[in-house]
Amino acid sequence: MNTKGLHFDETIEFWDDGLPLGNGDMGCLIWNSSDKLRFSLDKGGIWDCSDSPELQEGFTFAHLKELVAAGDQKEIARIFEDCYGRTTPTKLPAGKLILNLGVRENVVSDLDYIAAEATVRAGGVSLRSLLHATKPYGLIEIDREGVGMKIENPEFGKPGDPPAPPGADSDSVKNLHYPPARFVDEEKDGIRYKYFVQETNDRFYGIVTATVVRDGKTLIAYTVGDGKTRDFLGDSLIAVTDAVRTGYDAAAVSHRAWWAEYWEKSSISIPDTELERQWYFNNYLLAGCSRKGCYPMPLQGVWTADNGLLPPWKGDYHSDLNTQMSYTSYLKANRLEQGECFIDFLLSLSDVGREFARRFFGAKGLCLPSIIDIEGHALGGWVQYSYSPTNQIWLCEIMARYLHFTRDPVYFDRIYPYMKECGEFLLDILEEKDGVLKLPLSSSPELHDNLPEAWVTPNSAYDQTLMRAFAEDMIGFSREAGEPEETKKWEDALSRLEPVPVDERGVFMISPDEPTTESHRHHSHCMSIYPLKTVRYDTAEHRRIIDATVRDIEKNGTSMWVGYSVVWMAQFYVTQGRGDDASRLLHSFFSDNCTKNGFHANGDYLLRSDYHWKYRLFTLEGNFIATDAIQDMLLYSECDGTRLFPAIPSGWRDASFEGFRGFGGIIVDAVMKNGAISSVRISAENDVKVRILDDLSHLTASLPVSDDGTLVMSAGETAVFG
Repeated sequence: MNTKGLHFDETIEFWDDGLPLGNGDMGCLIWNSSDKLRFSLDKGGIWDCSDSPELQEGFTFAHLKELVAAGDQKEIARIFEDCYGRTTPTKLPAGKLILNLGVRENVVSDLDYIAAEATVRAGGVSLRSLLHATKPYGLIEIDREGVGMKIENPEFGKPGDPPAPPGADSDSVKNLHYPPARFVDEEKDGIRYKYFVQETNDRFYGIVTATVVRDGKTLIAYTVGDGKTRDFLGDSLIAVTDAVRTGYDAAAVSHRAWWAEYWEKSSISIPDTELERQWYFNNYLLAGCSRKGCYPMPLQGVWTADNGLLPPWKGDYHSDLNTQMSYTSYLKANRLEQGECFIDFLLSLSDVGREFARRFFGAKGLCLPSIIDIEGHALGGWVQYSYSPTNQIWLCEIMARYLHFTRDPVYFDRIYPYMKECGEFLLDILEEKDGVLKLPLSSSPELHDNLPEAWVTPNSAYDQTLMRAFAEDMIGFSREAGEPEETKKWEDALSRLEPVPVDERGVFMISPDEPTTESHRHHSHCMSIYPLKTVRYDTAEHRRIIDATVRDIEKNGTSMWVGYSVVWMAQFYVTQGRGDDASRLLHSFFSDNCTKNGFHANGDYLLRSDYHWKYRLFTLEGNFIATDAIQDMLLYSECDGTRLFPAIPSGWRDASFEGFRGFGGIIVDAVMKNGAISSVRISAENDVKVRILDDLSHLTASLPVSDDGTLVMSAGETAVFG
């Protein structure tokens, strides 16, 4: 099996099976028949952010508390939830290029992850395509003349069209009523330009192409532009003109150079070729949809639906799991710029978060809504999770983990003040009862959905885990910043936050008075195990709790799981060192919960399990939890130490990885041969103490190691064991 590429022997029939190309800003899916081959295009900034629900009367936390106390579910839904059903705000599909290759034959397709290039062959016609890594255009080269091409934008409704009747398909793009797009087809200086400009409620966008025919080949350049005015068009025309004048081969040189540098950052070699291929595919997706200087990935990254509908869940930024889990794997894979994209975005929304904390919560500090558009404004949704204050704390923990794994002083000076404001918000809304801090309302995503019983007795295990982890990080960061008063404040807060609730069996509870009793997709009560890893498999008591909790999840079954539930459970098995079980679930995920190209489809659309959810709705977080699970099977690195190959399946005798990032700013390479660790290389970016949890006494060390396995390293030093 080629573990660094994707191959289709037959014509790709569905958009979410397409070959994905991406450069962080634009995305493309290649699919369909040879006489109408689709290049379905997307761009991160194409949104309609009109009709924000934040502006409606009664949209405050104080009013929500009153309605919860009164049990007025109808009014809660009217104000806080129904607004999500509006057509806008929403991510928008950009449109597509449709090529007629002049044949009607089976289409054979390939995607090379390493070069980030696609090839298509049908009836003797060959095509190759890239979406340039650093320039704002894509290129398509076909080895023949006379290729037909048309551009289509989505079939929006028109101004004055009646609204969708009750019960109609509210997800249809026809329910967006925009002026007709302006199309242009003209030739100048031997280049044929085709493009359109579409006006929406609050901005403009368009697809712009340039085509040249020379030496028996057709070269097409395309870009997607957007802006608050039509002024984007000039830059877009310049981009495609430069692209066709440069040519495919010359453009590919710099494109491939960027990707070669990206792949040098880390790699793996494992005997399970399917897991290896998925690791490379998912890291390919990461670079395709998350790039520093661009918007971070929403639910579908830069691959919005091309099926006449709005993207699943509006393609929004969901932060009760999706955004956070999508940014779990980048650190260990040492792909920092991909994660910095998300951190930079959150920091850029500080003013929006301050305003939302003030207007919605009536509180000081900073808090973003949990479901937002690209401008950071609330979209609505199930009230328990769409406005949860602790989802913001999870976003802070994403930032804190970046600092733990990089020790980056520049980002520390940006992240710590942000976290201080979030902490100010949290302490402002907490209420002291009998000497302990309680949230006024508490829930556990997405247990009990949006029913009244979803309001659990404060504090849920989810809320408590996040708040305790945040307090511990604030203690450490405030000490690092030399702010003793801040340290004292958070030490006091931590002392008034109760332990995460555990029942008499040793199982993490949903809340202090509610045990788990049923299958559920969101393992939110287990945040301590993963992704926060605040309860590690390191003491007898911790092992008792983790083992009991995992047994309880197994007992409750998988009937209400979706794809991300599967790989989240695989992470629990990794924590226990159960590599065979983790591998089994990862294989199940890739075969049963992913589309043919590897996208996480959420439901059991292939009807292979007892899962209740049978839908096929593409989101990305499952891909990246799975990637992180594979990495965690190969390297454990947390504040308590570093362990090599901690959860590999019993059949793996040879495995290796290079360039993995560990806690404290270390880079680790390791090789296992015939079931034994044969070489290790640890490089330090900072002065750091590394506690090695493996017995490496059979290897010769280049630096001294203490009896308890501690390696004291200075910045720039490398320790080699071999």
